Amino acid sequence: MRTGPRRTCLGCRQARPKGALTRLVRRPDGRVVIDPDGRGTGRGAYVCADAECMKRAFSRGRLTHAFRAPSEVGPDLLLAIAGAGRRLRVVGRARGGVESAAREAIDAAVRA
Repeated sequence: MRTGPRRTCLGCRQARPKGALTRLVRRPDGRVVIDPDGRGTGRGAYVCADAECMKRAFSRGRLTHAFRAPSEVGPDLLLAIAGAGRRLRVVGRARGGVESAAREAIDAAVRA
């Protein structure tokens, strides 16, 4: 029985449903950006909406390995992630649905 596409988080290395993870894309100039709808062109990497997973993914050179090229995490991405983390705590407490709350928090941070 097939359960749908699964991807591995760069931070925690856990395989999760594709929709529960945030896709990052490397632009031609080397900057890493969030791909909110998952349709951006280029090589992608996936991370959980958890702040610890993102810290691990950014600090250990895993992005460079995943993108097979030097990658730069800009301040705009870090601010979007920090904002998403704050929203995730608030939304997660109100709803109790961690995966949907995480996805909504990331999407809201990207739109902001």
